[in-house]
Amino acid sequence: MLDCIHAGATDYLLKPIYINVIKTMFLKLHSCQPPSRIQQQKKLVTSECNDLKERIKEMTDKDIHLSKMLMDVYASPSTTFKYPNISKKRSSELKSKVCSWDFSPFGLTEQDLIHCVYLVFDQVLKLPELYHISITQAQLYDFIIDLAGVYHNQNPYHNFAHAVDVLQCLFYMLCELGVLPFTNKFLQRNKPQALLRPKDVFALLIAAIGHDAAHPGVNNVFLINSSNPLATLYNDRSVLESLHSMTLFQLLNKHGIDRLVGDSKSEAYKEFRKTVVSSVLATDMSLHSEYVLKIKQQSIRFSTNTPLTDEEERNLLCSALIKCADISNVARPFHWGTKWAELLVQEFVCQGDLEKQLGLPVLPMNDRSKVVLEDSQIGFIKFVALDLFQTVSHVLNEISFAVEQMQKNLKRWESRKEKIEFEEEEFDIVSNSSTTHMIMVETGNRNLFTKILFSP
Repeated sequence: MLDCIHAGATDYLLKPIYINVIKTMFLKLHSCQPPSRIQQQKKLVTSECNDLKERIKEMTDKDIHLSKMLMDVYASPSTTFKYPNISKKRSSELKSKVCSWDFSPFGLTEQDLIHCVYLVFDQVLKLPELYHISITQAQLYDFIIDLAGVYHNQNPYHNFAHAVDVLQCLFYMLCELGVLPFTNKFLQRNKPQALLRPKDVFALLIAAIGHDAAHPGVNNVFLINSSNPLATLYNDRSVLESLHSMTLFQLLNKHGIDRLVGDSKSEAYKEFRKTVVSSVLATDMSLHSEYVLKIKQQSIRFSTNTPLTDEEERNLLCSALIKCADISNVARPFHWGTKWAELLVQEFVCQGDLEKQLGLPVLPMNDRSKVVLEDSQIGFIKFVALDLFQTVSHVLNEISFAVEQMQKNLKRWESRKEKIEFEEEEFDIVSNSSTTHMIMVETGNRNLFTKILFSP
């Protein structure tokens, strides 16, 4: 028997073969059969599932590494601030500023700006519906400080001050709409803004403060035209907005704030992430006309009582509000709007200078030799901002105050342009008269020159 086994036999039979052995021989034959098709399929599926599991795990590990590299390159925190040393008196002053449409970050220190952000979220997180998001004071400050650090404050316009300005604008408008109960305005349940729940407001405000995180100071067109790796990564679509959203969620994750909203598999977290991402992506100005059209259609639906699902209408309301806040400079008091306009033009022409150096196309609004501040603001208000704000005010009537301020600002810009044109005409007359004066002196006809220069 051993010789047979050693020779390679899988089994053996003894002679003579007994009847009991014969009766059980079919079992031996069955055990020696190849696996059935079903068994083979099960093994194959199990093998494929294990391969897929390993592949997904490897992708996840690489994605984590890629995200870390992107953060290191584009959004490495630069601030060294810890907790702001703000007195009670100063905190009260800042709280008063935050509650005013006349708010401006100009003249505020970085510590002041950080505390303004803290004040907004501290109030909102005290709403009963948000008690489950138990962020400690230290945790909230750490997040804000880190987020402030990824903004490039060397940018004239797209910096942390702009982010704070957008956040404050949204906070103020939400109070005016009655969505936030921090003023004497009451929320009417039959109004569209009643769709916005406290958790939507929290997500929207998070989107606002992070909507330009790690902005490099140039726009999407520059990144695409220069074949920047970010444009390749995000397929030339909402390149910066995708970077801002990614950066924001990396920091939310770092400080554990996203997990306080809910487990990553929970509906609460999915809603939060969807609101934040869709709101940030809505700030892509290349999609501006599409959003204005969507808001106009929303206005018709509300007026005819034929709304879409609550979730769809809610997300569009958030997009509309953050879009207004993002370009709200033109609806602020004129003295602040002018300052913002000057900073924006400064950033645009710096990009234009770089485009010229690299041999890239330069748009007129980025060309230092062509841009005119008054013309840029008049055109932007007339053809971009006013249409948006008027459309949104048809849905959310309470923000019509911003439309009125914008129309006043437009008249101021037009008056400034007329004054400049008049002064240029006067200068031309004087210049021409000086030339005439020189000619008349040479010909000895001074009386004629005097009449030309000083006649009314």
